[in-house]
Amino acid sequence: MGLAPVVEFGAAVTAEACQLTPDEAERLLEELAEANLVEELGADRYRFHDLVRLHAAQRAAAEETTTARADTVRRVVEWYLATATAAKSLLSPTHRVLRRDYVVSTPPYARTFDDTTVALAWLDTERLHLMTAVGTAVEHGWDGLAWQLVDSLQPFFLRLRPYDLWIEAHEAGLAAARRAGHPEGVSRMLTTGGSGLYNAGRYDEAVDWFTQALEGARRDADRRAEAHALHGLGQSHRLAGRLETAAGLFTEALTLREEIGYTRGAALSRLCLGDVALASGRPRDALALFTRARADLLAVPDPYDAARALAFLGHAHAADGIRDFDTADRHLRQALREFAATGSVHWGARVQEMLGLSALGRGERQTARDWYEQSLAAYTPVSPADTRRLHERLRNLDTG
Repeated sequence: MGLAPVVEFGAAVTAEACQLTPDEAERLLEELAEANLVEELGADRYRFHDLVRLHAAQRAAAEETTTARADTVRRVVEWYLATATAAKSLLSPTHRVLRRDYVVSTPPYARTFDDTTVALAWLDTERLHLMTAVGTAVEHGWDGLAWQLVDSLQPFFLRLRPYDLWIEAHEAGLAAARRAGHPEGVSRMLTTGGSGLYNAGRYDEAVDWFTQALEGARRDADRRAEAHALHGLGQSHRLAGRLETAAGLFTEALTLREEIGYTRGAALSRLCLGDVALASGRPRDALALFTRARADLLAVPDPYDAARALAFLGHAHAADGIRDFDTADRHLRQALREFAATGSVHWGARVQEMLGLSALGRGERQTARDWYEQSLAAYTPVSPADTRRLHERLRNLDTG
């Protein structure tokens, strides 16, 4: 059947590989399952038994031409690209979709989505197959498909934070975009990959990637890409604790984004300037920046980043110099609901941590413990650095 890139598959992948309609593919899989040639794993999920898979690969090598096998594999890889791109379009509608190098338009049986929870769950469930598809594209020299697949996974990386996969995918995607000679792909891989690096705590590497992106944007006179690279550099320095450097870069990015009329980008730069102001002990300055960012992001609309702005607003209200804990809790609980709707595990955990800090500011130690424990449980599978910090917060409660 030529399903080399995947171990598990459903009717849609089978349809692409075998050039059948989805109904024909479903009937074929049911017949194979009845004959014990495939194992049924659940709703529309099948897997060849090991010996059958080996035999099928041997027969394909013996009976099909190299070109025919490659065409089958490419159809499957393109199906994954088209379906992941559909998921990304729903989950990140403000993120500009770049070129897609399908051989013949969009694969006919690619899945579409009308529910963000379902789209994110699909990306999560298929994560290993999608990474296998990236590797398969690289092996066959389909470099355009390789970086485009990585690009399609952006909302999965951003919301679920599998840092090892995030960085591994972008290293492969960046090399592929360079081999393909696609400058827009190189820029996208450097910036979304740089975000993975700084979120993983690899700040100096992130600075290097964003610096390369900045140099490329200025060479190509791409002001939007230039602002994006400046913003990424700012966030790399912010997370490394270099607040003054970060503030200068965010301000430069904000100025450029306002000049080109990029409202969402300007709102994100204000959000980060507010974060720097809060970290610098200026919570009232931060409140003004967060409030403007929240309004602009709701207007775009960008519900994920608007929820981030609301979380920061809540955190600022609990800060020394304001200490309006009722308003802080109200904003933070609303942000928690909004992140639950977007499927963002990491930011949900961060808001729970902020709620713990607010409770501690009130002197409610047991409530703080409850929030910290919820945050720790959510952080543990996705972020070792955040997990360590929550353990430290809990230890401080025990000894304080």
